[in-house]
Amino acid sequence: MLNKDDMNVRLSHEIIQILDKSVNGKNIDKKVRLSLAIGMFVDGTVTLERASELVGMPLSNFIDVLRNKKIPWMEYTAEHLEDDEMAIQKYKDGLK
Repeated sequence: MLNKDDMNVRLSHEIIQILDKSVNGKNIDKKVRLSLAIGMFVDGTVTLERASELVGMPLSNFIDVLRNKKIPWMEYTAEHLEDDEMAIQKYKDGLK
């Protein structure tokens, strides 16, 4: 397990150049945090909300970043569909 204190990480010049061109952020630390948070969210390691917290960005802004990068941020599962169908049926039954 890693030490819980802040850590320094060495990045190659090539990685810094790529981050500088492809990731939003005011400085390299913010660009790295955003890139890591996106990766952890895509991998399912953290939730959408937690990823935005790790970056220190409002959730709506983090969602905008994901949208701009064409990264799906909402998953609609079969369970969601079933829940929605049940809710629709309850609504229809209530209209009768």
